[in-house]
This record gives sequence, C-alpha cells and structure tokens, in this order.
Amino acid sequence: MFLARQNLPLRGHREDMLSISKGNFLELVELLSNYEPVLKEHLLKFKHAIPSETSGRRVSSYLSPNVQTEFICLLGNNVKEKILADIKKDKYFGIIFDSTPDISHTDQMSEVIRYVHIEGDSVEVRESFLGFFPIAGKTADELTKDIMSNVESDGLDINFCRSQGYDNAATMAGIHGGVQKKIKEIDPKVLFVPIIP
Repeated sequence: MFLARQNLPLRGHREDMLSISKGNFLELVELLSNYEPVLKEHLLKFKHAIPSETSGRRVSSYLSPNVQTEFICLLGNNVKEKILADIKKDKYFGIIFDSTPDISHTDQMSEVIRYVHIEGDSVEVRESFLGFFPIAGKTADELTKDIMSNVESDGLDINFCRSQGYDNAATMAGIHGGVQKKIKEIDPKVLFVPIIP
C-alpha cells in the first residue's frame, strides 16, 4: 500500500532474493524484516532453500512476480473503488474516452471520468483515469456499446452523465452517426465537448 500510495513501481529488473537490486517491493520487504521477526524468519527460510532447489523440496516465498502482480491488481481495484465511490457520491460526471493500440497492436480504449468533488467549503474539479479496456470493433455502434457496457460495469448511471469528450475522429465525434450522437440518443442531457490533443 505504501508503494502504491507513493506511486512507485513494485517490480524490479531482477526479482530474486539474491539479487543486489530486487525492486521496491522486495527491498521494502527485506527492510521490514529487520523489524519484524516472523518476516525475518520467513525470508531466512526461503533464502536458505534457494541453493538446494535441486533437492526437489520447494519453499513458497509468497513474494514471486505473480504474487506482486496480484498485489498490484488488488491495490488498483481498491483505488478504482474509492474513485467510483467519490463519483457516485458527487452524482454528476462527464466521460472521456480515447482509443489507441497498445504495444501488441491490440486496440484499447482509455476511460477517464471528470467530476466536481465538493467537501465542506472545498470545490475541486477532478479527472480520474479508471483504466483501459479492449474494444470489440471500430464502428460507432460497437464503440458506443463498449463505452456503455464499461460505464455500467463501473456502476455509474448514464442519466447522471452531463458531458462526453472524444477526439475529433468522425466515428467518435460525428454529429450524425458518431458515438457522441448515439450517446445523446440514450440521454439528451449529455453534451459533447471535443478533446483537443
């Protein structure tokens, strides 16, 4: 939780317990083991088992890259849930979606929600990135379906959406058959605001 709160990566370049630079997560576990006897004992048991891997006896470390990835997913989901709780509490929001291929050339859509957060006398406009999701197709109908499905899976009610923003691609921003038109048909109160890069 500390690494996530500080926006630091968990994983390192070399991730074994005998490496000099293990990454932030393993280094932090090792630091904490200096003050926590149970953790210290666990690490010592694991380190002593490493040279005897050929003996067939395997010791679980619970510190593997897979476990770290699971921690990252759990922390990410926790952060997303808190953001969504704030959005629902503040009621009205705007959606911003943009598609781009990832490194493996898979088309994906990014989701950002803009909302006004009011707490006491403090008023703040927030833009929260909620993640990426793969898109099924490139037509306005398919993209609208993907966007609506994602908004609904986040537990957001489109009837409280007041703005939508996309780049100026005809499929997204088109006034006659684009995504903005199709979402306006679902809820006429959702105004379109072009996103200028």
